[in-house]
Amino acid sequence: MKAIVIPDKFKGTMDARTAGEAIKRGIISVMPSCSVLRLTAADGGDGTVDAYIDNVGGEKIHLTVTGPNFKKVDSYFAKLKDGTAVIEMAAASGLSIAEEGSTPLHTTTYGTGELIKAALDEGCRKLIIGIGGSATNDGGIGMAAALGVKFLDKDGKEIELTGGGLAQLATIDTSGLDSRVKASKILVACDVDNPLCGKYGAAEVFSRQKGADEEAVKQLDRNLLVLSWIAKRQNVGDMLELKGGGAAGGLGAGLAVFLGAELTEGAALLLEACGFEKHAKSADFIITGEGSLDAQSLHGKLPAAVAERAAGKKVAVIGGRVLLTEEEALAAGFFCVEEASPKGLTMDEIKLRCVKDLEETAARVARRFL
Repeated sequence: MKAIVIPDKFKGTMDARTAGEAIKRGIISVMPSCSVLRLTAADGGDGTVDAYIDNVGGEKIHLTVTGPNFKKVDSYFAKLKDGTAVIEMAAASGLSIAEEGSTPLHTTTYGTGELIKAALDEGCRKLIIGIGGSATNDGGIGMAAALGVKFLDKDGKEIELTGGGLAQLATIDTSGLDSRVKASKILVACDVDNPLCGKYGAAEVFSRQKGADEEAVKQLDRNLLVLSWIAKRQNVGDMLELKGGGAAGGLGAGLAVFLGAELTEGAALLLEACGFEKHAKSADFIITGEGSLDAQSLHGKLPAAVAERAAGKKVAVIGGRVLLTEEEALAAGFFCVEEASPKGLTMDEIKLRCVKDLEETAARVARRFL
């Protein structure tokens, strides 16, 4: 038999490589003669750089950039063998590196723009930018400002490059945009397909998990609406109609209108890079997974993309935490869904046993396939 193992990270406990190896061991413990192919993938969030290096080859370039709280942080991007740059916004503007108590009213994507500029300095003219895991809600103005765009108030002064600072925005000046941007092809790997504003927009759906209270959620949504109005009025671009424009607190829309980037499904890009569909044709079954399986997992996340492209093969999905019912999982195309972490444990307790728990869960899934 042949199996493919292709999980995303189990956020807070394991990266995708570690999770994949645990699942592989679990399968072999039940099926010793099974040929198991572990593929590294992601959906545009943390781990995207490593996934591309694993699948395509390249090197990490390390540098210091402006973090989400305007303090310097160590960061990186990948330069692949073909000269393509792969950037994770999470490595510069991510929630995992934000200060405790941060709020998206006061965080910036400026460091992401610095990563883009550094990639251009390296001679890269094709860029893939993964935008999952953000700590921001600034509509990408910090990113664009790092590349020469100016965001001015009614007195012609530069505003604070944050989600809160957008309230003062009156004018956008794109005349200073780095000329190399127009000579580049930029693909944005989105992990969600939400619009910029409204009930399903960046602020309403995601800003609470970044530290926003209810009043801040309303303010952030209003501010993104202001940004979109001004951008459209000045013929910069239409930010409201973009599928995925709300990704990363509106960075998706900002990359599209300020840099001319193309928004695309991050998981699909990574599956193409690792040749998943070709491998799936010869597999008997497939196991995928991620840290938290919920309704969002069925929209733009790696497990759903795997199920959609599995060439009709049975696909099981494992979550550290599962908020999907068996019926929802079956309707999404999964053969079965399993939860790896026992209920009632603290995160510290989960971290101590998560690898072993995932291995045992994979063995349980393998028995179901048998």
